[in-house]
Amino acid sequence: MVSLLSSLTFDDISPTFLSSAKFEKLIEFLNEMGVKGTFFCVPYMLEKGDFVSCLKMALDCGHELALHGCVHAKNEFGGFYPIPLPLPFPSLERQKANLEKGVKKIIALTGMRPSGFRAPFYLHNYCTLKALSSLGFRYDSSATFFKPAYNMRLRLRWLRIRKPFVTNGVMEFPVCGDYTYSVRNGNSGAFLVQAIKDFERVKSHGGVFVLDNHPQRFSEISYRFLSTLVKKLSGKTKFVKLRDAFEICR
Repeated sequence: MVSLLSSLTFDDISPTFLSSAKFEKLIEFLNEMGVKGTFFCVPYMLEKGDFVSCLKMALDCGHELALHGCVHAKNEFGGFYPIPLPLPFPSLERQKANLEKGVKKIIALTGMRPSGFRAPFYLHNYCTLKALSSLGFRYDSSATFFKPAYNMRLRLRWLRIRKPFVTNGVMEFPVCGDYTYSVRNGNSGAFLVQAIKDFERVKSHGGVFVLDNHPQRFSEISYRFLSTLVKKLSGKTKFVKLRDAFEICR
């Protein structure tokens, strides 16, 4: 009996980072696996015609579009969360303004209002959840459980593994791993072992296994890695987009 939810999520969805051809290939890959993904989109310069067609294709295939900042800058939503101080800036008002710009752009291009958010570089401050709540966002996925597969992000030991939790009216789905960021032929086996180990750890706490990916870095080994991981976890978990995870967990 499947008792754990998992989600494949993808950051930096924008023609600034990703070609339309690569985006279309990713959509087709997920369709072939029968998995619905969540795409965190960067609204800045998103209006490129063929890329907008890919966004609409993703929606037509049942995938989710969520918001990934406005211009993908490190200082858009601050940092040092969960320290309960209004520093570093930006303020609540500035964060709301950034979010509103992003939401309006996604709606104008696709007709769909995003219900989920992930801060660029995972950097956010105590105002971010308040800003998201005030604008009607359902969930956030900016916190992390584990150190991802490259060296610039630190393990956050303060974040206890648990079921999704609500902050300021917004459900938080922490990221469990970013295994494909640096996956290569020589290390894919080790990364696969780590991903399954992390999955079992999340399962033992009744959490949601959220995988982050940056498709602009994908090679064929990245696709093989994800395909192998999904197959190995089949029967143990159900892969859903984060919006559906919210509906199930709330």
